Amino acid sequence: MTKEKFCEQLSERLNAKYGSLGYKTRIIKEGYTSEDRKELEFIKETNLKYFKNQEELLGGDIILLEKQGDSSVRQEIDYLIESFNDGGWEYVESIFDKNIELCGYSDVIRDEISDFDIMKDNIIVRVLNYELHKNELEDRVYRKIGDFVLSVNGLIFSNSKITSFFKISADFLKAWGITEDEVIEIGLENTRRLFPPRVYGVEYALKIKTITQGDGDYMNNSQNIRLGNLGEDTFVAYGTQNGATSFFYPGVKEKIAEMLGGEDYYVVFTSTEDFHVHKCSQNDAASLEKRLIDMNKYFPLGEMLTEKIYKYSVDTGELTEV
Repeated sequence: MTKEKFCEQLSERLNAKYGSLGYKTRIIKEGYTSEDRKELEFIKETNLKYFKNQEELLGGDIILLEKQGDSSVRQEIDYLIESFNDGGWEYVESIFDKNIELCGYSDVIRDEISDFDIMKDNIIVRVLNYELHKNELEDRVYRKIGDFVLSVNGLIFSNSKITSFFKISADFLKAWGITEDEVIEIGLENTRRLFPPRVYGVEYALKIKTITQGDGDYMNNSQNIRLGNLGEDTFVAYGTQNGATSFFYPGVKEKIAEMLGGEDYYVVFTSTEDFHVHKCSQNDAASLEKRLIDMNKYFPLGEMLTEKIYKYSVDTGELTEV
């Protein structure tokens, strides 16, 4: 089946299945651009998500399943063709079923977002590279740290494989009657509860050993943490989701310093999902930065957090860009 024929049949099937719910399909071709600012931001966000760039020309064919005044579902056509080849139309439609289900959660939560008592346990924090996401951060609640941010979001749905969320705008802080600092601290505590901090030795990061539930619980059981073969000056803090965010949980920075013998240390945020720490007394910041820049070349752009090295000072309790 040609791509054109696939898109034609896909649109027909989706319109037949979801048209009664108010959804309509729209195919957007590779190379599409727009002078409309909102549409251009959509193109950049889509490119970052699917095509690992932030160009103003769409990097590939996509399909939108849209509903007026509601959430929309977007998928990459090439991915859907692969899914069709693996499992037929039933499998393809199941992808949209799950996405629409998540949109339903989102709409319910948005209806309740003005009620802080309902929302307070669903506020989470994620880390994002500032330059890659500065357009979508406009009018959003975040704290800038060097070249990245702690971004405040509303949790929609989460399991071991996926976390769905929406961004919280500054307007809601007025309705809730709380400050940016307060909502960030609430979000960090909720994120800690949902995604507990973990430390693994380098052999775990390389998947030489299998990680099991409860391994690496350094906040409660640090005496049993094995730091791997590279010595106690280097270890990996890792989470399957929000791993880099865990560095900013209450007490984490101080606990790491304690595990490193009370010394200052460098923090290397190797992606949005993990970070490494290294004793300042045994490592050179310039060498760490070069390794980080090289490492970033091998990972998707959307997972990159920073190209800078940071230093934690035990005396001041502050994290600063080196």
